[in-house]
Amino acid sequence: MNNQESQPYRISQIKRRLRQSRFLSSFLGCPYPAPPWEKAVKRVIRKLGPSARILDLGSGVDRRTPKTINLEIKATPHVDVVGDGHVLPFKDCVFDAVICEAVLEHVRGPNQVVAEIHRVVKAGGYVCAAVPFLQGFHASPHDYQRYTVPGFECLFSAFTKVEGGVCAGPTASLHWIFREYAGLFFSFGNLLLAKLISLIVGWITFPLVWLDYLLIWNRHAHILASAVYLVGEKSSNNPQSIDSETALLTNR
Repeated sequence: MNNQESQPYRISQIKRRLRQSRFLSSFLGCPYPAPPWEKAVKRVIRKLGPSARILDLGSGVDRRTPKTINLEIKATPHVDVVGDGHVLPFKDCVFDAVICEAVLEHVRGPNQVVAEIHRVVKAGGYVCAAVPFLQGFHASPHDYQRYTVPGFECLFSAFTKVEGGVCAGPTASLHWIFREYAGLFFSFGNLLLAKLISLIVGWITFPLVWLDYLLIWNRHAHILASAVYLVGEKSSNNPQSIDSETALLTNR
């Protein structure tokens, strides 16, 4: 493995280690505002109540509710279950909701992951999912695809759409591309330096992103959205849910 080939791997490893700290992970990228998404997730959690069983698929370092089960591909202090979204280690119909934020762009088989989400959600339960549309390549450890609003709705066609649309707005798209462009231009082919410059430029120019608090509500914002989201409900015409706490995990 030559130096250029090893740089993406080193960057991925550095990011993974830093993400284990809630404080350090906040400096890895710019926290683009996504008010429609955050409000949608909170509405679902509030509707389900404090006893709801929720799976956060690709949770990172946060825990959305005390009863949320955090699943990641690597063990960290914040993870409850280590698993692969393509083959979730749970029985059918055990969760009131599954949250999947900024995960599906990183999986090889998004249709298979969505089918697994549908399998583990109870009848009448919810999926809350968000994914990039116009964002730069960001492998963690891989990066495979992007989605438009209608494309994302098609991916979740097994669910009944409750709401959806723009998650992060047009200014976030412009800002992401600009900071990555600056990093590439001034790094002379060194990817580690490019990422560092991108991060610095991103934080210096970040106040511009607050324009999205106006633009994100424009009915045409999806044309240049940085990310999109969908909340879907599983039809009640599905097998009966499993309510026993001890019946949650499967031997898969």
